[in-house]
Amino acid sequence: MIYNVLMGLLGFALALVPVVVIHELGHFLFCKLFGVYVKTFSIGIGPKILRRRLGETEYVISAIPFGGYVKMAGEGLMEEIQDTGTWEERKYPLGTEEGNREAADLDEDIPPERLFFNRPAWQRGLVFIAGPFFNLILAFLVFSWVVLSQGIGHIPTTTAVVTEESLAAESGLETGDVFISVDGQDVAYWEDVQEGLFPLTRTSEDDPVATIPVTVERNGERIDLELTGAGAPVGEYWARGLSPWYTTVGMIQRGGKAEQLGLRTGDTIIALDGEPVRSFADISRVVSASPDVPVEVTWLRDGQQMQGIVSPQAVDDISGEKVGRISIAIMQERESVGPLQAAGLGLRATTATIVGVKDFFLHKLSLDAVGGPLRIAQAAGETLRWSFTTFLNFVAFFSVNLFLLNLLPIPVLDGGHVLFLLFEVLRGGKPVPERLQAIATQIGLIILLLFMTFVIVLDVWKVSGH
Repeated sequence: MIYNVLMGLLGFALALVPVVVIHELGHFLFCKLFGVYVKTFSIGIGPKILRRRLGETEYVISAIPFGGYVKMAGEGLMEEIQDTGTWEERKYPLGTEEGNREAADLDEDIPPERLFFNRPAWQRGLVFIAGPFFNLILAFLVFSWVVLSQGIGHIPTTTAVVTEESLAAESGLETGDVFISVDGQDVAYWEDVQEGLFPLTRTSEDDPVATIPVTVERNGERIDLELTGAGAPVGEYWARGLSPWYTTVGMIQRGGKAEQLGLRTGDTIIALDGEPVRSFADISRVVSASPDVPVEVTWLRDGQQMQGIVSPQAVDDISGEKVGRISIAIMQERESVGPLQAAGLGLRATTATIVGVKDFFLHKLSLDAVGGPLRIAQAAGETLRWSFTTFLNFVAFFSVNLFLLNLLPIPVLDGGHVLFLLFEVLRGGKPVPERLQAIATQIGLIILLLFMTFVIVLDVWKVSGH
C-alpha cells in the first residue's frame, strides 16, 4: 500500500512538472518573440518558495504545484489575480482610478511598446494559445518517441478464437481457423486481421450490406468465406467476437497480483479454475468476474506446468462496476520503425487521444471517467508500475487533456482570454471594459472552483472504495 502511494506521488510529480513547464514555456517564448516584458515565470501557484531573477524576469517555484503562470507587464486584470494568489498586496483593485494609477506606476520604467495590452491583437492571441498548443506538441513528440524507441507491437498469430453467436460465427468462422488473407490482403499478425475486419457492416439502415472476403486454413484445407452480416445491427464491427488464440504473458505490473502469484514474462496461461483458456479474452472474462475471489491459475514455463492461486484485485471499471484484475499484458513482438513512420504514428495517436477526450465533453463517457489530483496520481503511479514507456504515454494523454481544457472559453483559462480578444476585435479594437472582465473572471473562477470541488469529492469517493 505504501509502495503504491509513493509510486503515485512520484508519478504525479513526474507527469505534472513537464506538462506545466512546457505549457508556460509556450506563453513565455511567444512573449519574448513579440518583445513583451515578462515579470514572472512561475512553476506552481500561490506563495513563492524559491525565486531568482535573471535579467528582467523573476523565475519562481511556488507552493501549490497545480499549474503555473507567466506574468506579463500590462496584462491588466490577470496581474492583479496573480498578485492576489501570491499574497502580494495591491492597495486598490484594477478598474478603479486608483488601481489603474497604481498599475501604471508599477510599469512606469517599462517602454510602452513592451506592455502586453499595446501589442497587436494577433500577437496577444498567439501568446494565449501558445501554451495549450505546446502541450499538444509535447504529446505528439512523446507518442512519436515511444514508437521510435519501442517499435510497433505485434501479436504473432492469426489463429482465431470465435465467440458463439457473434457476427464472426454467423459468417462461418470457427475457432481454430487460421487467417491467410482478409479483403484480398495477406495477413501475418493479428493486427493485420483486425485492420482488415475493422470496418462496420454498415453505418445506417439505408446503407447496403457490405461483404468482406477472407481466406482461412481449417484442418489443413484452405477455405474462402464472405462475411456478409446481413442480419447484423447497425454499428456492428466485423471483428467483434474474434480474438487471437494466444495466451503468452508479456508485461507484468510491479506489485500487481500476477507478480505476487509468481507469473513471469514468457509464461503461457493454459487454464483458469481447471477450465482451458485459449485467448486473453477468455482470461479477462474469468478474472473480471472474480474480484477478490480466489482463482486457480495453470501455466507453462519452459515446458513445465505450474499452478497457483490468486485473488484478482477489485477495481472499478468505467461504468463503476467492480471487476477483477491481475495486471498482465499480452506478449508482443516488436518491429522497429524509422523516424518518419514514428512521427506518423505519433500524430495518429495524438489525434485519437483528442477524439477520445472530446467524446467525454460530448457526454459519450460516464462521469466516472472524471479524475482529479488523487485519481491522476493514482493513474500516474499505475502506469509507472507497468513501465516507463507506459508512463510516458500517460504523460502524453495528460498533456492532450490540458490542451483541450485550457482552450475552453472560460475566463481565467486561455480560451477565456481568446474570447475577450475576439470581442475586442468585433468591437473595432475597443477592449472589453475591465469591470465586465472582472465580473466574468469571477464567474469563471467560481465555475472552476465548483468543478474542482466536485472532482476532488469524486476522487475521494472513488479512491476510498465507495
